[in-house]
Amino acid sequence: MIKRSLRTLGALTVLALVSACSTTAFEPTMDFDDNFDFSDAKSIAPQPVDRVGLGAINISDMQVSRIDGALADELTRRGFKVVDDNADADLYLTWHLVTEERTDVRTYNSMSYYNCWRCGPSVSDVSVRQYTQGTFIVDMIDPERSRSVWRSVLESRLQSNPDPASAESAARRAEAAQAILAEFPPK
Repeated sequence: MIKRSLRTLGALTVLALVSACSTTAFEPTMDFDDNFDFSDAKSIAPQPVDRVGLGAINISDMQVSRIDGALADELTRRGFKVVDDNADADLYLTWHLVTEERTDVRTYNSMSYYNCWRCGPSVSDVSVRQYTQGTFIVDMIDPERSRSVWRSVLESRLQSNPDPASAESAARRAEAAQAILAEFPPK
């Protein structure tokens, strides 16, 4: 159990805002309430991450801080004011992360090359790999109705042992924040 928790924690560290495999481009999906007027939204208050649920204990406070920072930096870059006080916010930002252990099984057919070129019996090779799939979800909440008015979801296969303090991880967090907020506000 501890080993699995450490592996999940390591995967989450890579994610640290979905710092996923460097070969995969981020392709989020987005949905929004078309009855909400986003033109009035100028200030956004990030909300604290739920630290009670079982999934929340797999992510450290340092990781939460890095994710919050990457999202805040991207919102600021896009012209929004990130505020600490909910009373000053036009929208609340919440996020959560879901991880799932998955198995990738692939079968390859190859020929035997012992005596001549492609004249042997076919041989099947099987590749089995365990990996962690991460789903990062960001919601913008209307404070007046306490309802989500915008959501973006980013899924990615996570690396197993990232260095969360590295420049590469910081760049991937920034890239993921840019991708997940790319269609905010909706047009």
